[in-house]
Parts: sequence; structure tokens; C-alpha cells
Amino acid sequence: MRQIRTVSIGEVQAFLQNHPGGFLIDVLPPEFHAQQHIPGSSGVCVFETAFQEKMRALVPDMAAPLLVYGAGGSLDSAVAAEKLQREGYTDISLFAGGLEAWRKAGLPLEGAGVDFPVQDESPLPMFKEYTLIPEKSFIQWACHNTVHSHDGTLSVRGGELRFPHGPQGEGDGFLTMDMNGIACRDLAQDEMLPVLIAHLKSLDFFDVMTYPTAQLDILSLMPLTGATVTGRTHRLQGQLSVLRTERAIECDAELRNLPDGELSMFCQLVWDRTLWGVRYGSARFYRFLGMHSVDDNISLSVMLFFRSQRP
Repeated sequence: MRQIRTVSIGEVQAFLQNHPGGFLIDVLPPEFHAQQHIPGSSGVCVFETAFQEKMRALVPDMAAPLLVYGAGGSLDSAVAAEKLQREGYTDISLFAGGLEAWRKAGLPLEGAGVDFPVQDESPLPMFKEYTLIPEKSFIQWACHNTVHSHDGTLSVRGGELRFPHGPQGEGDGFLTMDMNGIACRDLAQDEMLPVLIAHLKSLDFFDVMTYPTAQLDILSLMPLTGATVTGRTHRLQGQLSVLRTERAIECDAELRNLPDGELSMFCQLVWDRTLWGVRYGSARFYRFLGMHSVDDNISLSVMLFFRSQRP
């Protein structure tokens, strides 16, 4: 198998002239290719599952010279070159410096936005204040005992996120959970569904008649060093009130900027219900439970959507 060659900027400049039957391939998504690309390049996005299929349609000759490039400082072009090599292409060159090196060298670009560098997607919020969108937000829960497991959702009534020192600084806010909005997914078509829901809302668990809401006061939402748009971005610290108990809670969260000024926040945590007085079926507090034992921990996946309060 022929090796993939790594080439310099000068070799990229000479490529199309020296290889009239060759193809210069920009492997970034089409919206970035439309903004700016090296003159003479064709855009075929390496992240698409149809990448190889599109390449075969564009370049049916497996012996045709190919030169691939991407953003620079990224694995995109190297992955594209390997995929093409495995596909059977035999003459592949790789410009690892990519678009970034080309721009820094002051060389010409084509596209609708060539005057400024393409900006990396920011993992930080864009606005100072956000209000929860309850109809889009939810909390998924899962719990089990030695025999059964259940999972479902919990409704969210309201909430806010605030970044008083600017969107890139520390934030705070609150979240109100609707304890009457407990639902069970796995028993959705089962006659036992109302029995379980009544059990969860009773004094045994969340005593919803007395405590119809639970509250999370977010005291700190601190940006994490080195955060990216595909990982955890903030450390959340707050006070969670359930039943008559208020205790500190913390976890990492993912914030994502969405179209139309919306923001999502996602976090996962294992919640020890007994620390908030939800003690039914816990061997910490009861003996001889038999089939009525329930694991102390509940797995929570929190998916929240917020609408920006633009100035």
C-alpha cells in the first residue's frame, strides 16, 4: 500500500499546476467550505457517513492524484486520507497545516467570508440572561432494586441562568421541578403504572401533596479550563431542596449555544435520595426489607433548554 505523503504550502500551490488531473479536497463541512477555501478545491465533508461515496462520485479514478486538507491543528485531513487509502486510492497527499496555515501565510482564499478567519465554535454562553423553556426541558430518572428497574421523566416548571459578569464569566440561577410531573416510561402501557406513580407521590417517597416542587438554587456555574463544544464546559455548585431537606450538590455540566439565541444545559449525576430524606426501602434505615428494598441511588440525566433575554 502506497504511503500518504505530507506536503508543504509550496507543494500545495504547485499541486494543481503539476497535476492537471488531480483533485484538491477540502474535508470541512459545506458551510465552512462556503465561507473560505483554498482556490481550486472541492468540498467533501469527512464527517459525513457518505464521505467515501461522494469521493467515488467526484473521483472515480483510484489512481488520480489527491491532496486533502482541513482546518489545521485538527485530525480531519489525516482521517480523510486514511479513509481514502482504505477505499483504494493510491496517490494521496496530506496538507496538515490546512486552512489555518494557508491564511497565516497570506495566501489567497475563495468564499463568502474570506476577510476574517473562521471562528471556532465557542462552548461559552452568548448572552447574560436566559429563561427556561419548560415544554422542551425534562429530567430522566432511573432506579432499581434486586428484581425490578424503572425509568421515566420529571417535569421542570421554571428556571433561569444568569451571567452577571458577562457570558464568559461565572453564572448562577435556579431550577424548579414539578413533583406532580413524575412519569414512568417502562410501565407506560401497564396496569401497574398508576400504582407506581401513586407510590412515588406518596409519603413513602416524595410526599407530593405536601411538597409539590423541588428547587435547585445554582450558586455557581463556573467555566472549566480547556472546555470544548463536545465535552463538559462548567462546574455546577448549588443547593438542592427536596422534601424538607436542603443540601449541597455539584456536578459538571455541558452548555451548548443553539440557533435563535437558545442555550441547552445537560448534566448526569447519581443522586443519593436518602441524604434528602427519601428513605423508603433503604437498608440504611430499615431491616428485613425482602422484596421491598430499593437502591439508595437514582441516576439522573438533566436536559434543559433556555431562551436568551437579549438586551
